[in-house]
Amino acid sequence: MRQAALAVDGAVWLPGPDVGVTPAETFVVAEDAGEIIAFGGLDRWTEDDGTELFLITGCVHPEHRGRGHGSALLAHQEARAAAAGSGLPHQQLGGNADDSQPGSRRLLLDHGYRLAFTVVELRCLPADGTAPTALPAGLRIRPVLAEHQPKIHAAIVECFTGSHHGFRPVDYDTHLAEVRDTELWTVAWDGDEIAGVVTAERRGSRAVDSPWVAVRPAYRRQGLALALVTRSLAAMREYRLTYASIRTVAENPHRTVDLYERAGYQVTQRMPRYRKPLSAATV
Repeated sequence: MRQAALAVDGAVWLPGPDVGVTPAETFVVAEDAGEIIAFGGLDRWTEDDGTELFLITGCVHPEHRGRGHGSALLAHQEARAAAAGSGLPHQQLGGNADDSQPGSRRLLLDHGYRLAFTVVELRCLPADGTAPTALPAGLRIRPVLAEHQPKIHAAIVECFTGSHHGFRPVDYDTHLAEVRDTELWTVAWDGDEIAGVVTAERRGSRAVDSPWVAVRPAYRRQGLALALVTRSLAAMREYRLTYASIRTVAENPHRTVDLYERAGYQVTQRMPRYRKPLSAATV
């Protein structure tokens, strides 16, 4: 059923047996005459600004759409979230509806959800990326060493805290456990202080993804972000990687979509996140 939905909706993110993110115990299915016609998941996390988010995911089989099954499934998951909620302020329901899912967008809007922000995915062939631009005066690039990780982690947390775009803080031990492919990272230093960083990790033998691009506030508006991203693409070329991806938020005040496009990336997908207060859930 998931594959049938993806064939109609495109490369949208849906929970499923090959995606180990949504806890299995939060899944529900809807049946009609013994046939599974819809399924959904419910994720829960706390963001850096204290927002506790209940993200509702799932889909209806394309052959069974337009019959109210989506509304019923959404109401059921909202009620589950309300029952699990703590009753504290700043609890929100969330839902996704990509550009290829007008029906899902209409469903969310009809049930009181409103656009919170839009995650944008961009992709690039490193061979087509922009040549490295100059670093701001006084900064230099150093190879990443294990002892640099505390400062790298602190820089990432500093840069994303307070963005109000769904940032989930990662503690240092989790960060350290996920570190890999540091030969592809690009880190700019000002003496003993980190100015900015681009992390990267391989996806298979030829692809690479950049989870974090962070420039500390004191070093912004000097061209450092573009210098880091173009150097990151140059490192990918050196290691003969042929495919790169990166994500940002369309509403980012630093106009990061424009920045990545100047470096050679192109927008491939927009993933809006919709929200409404948990207190407004259907019970």
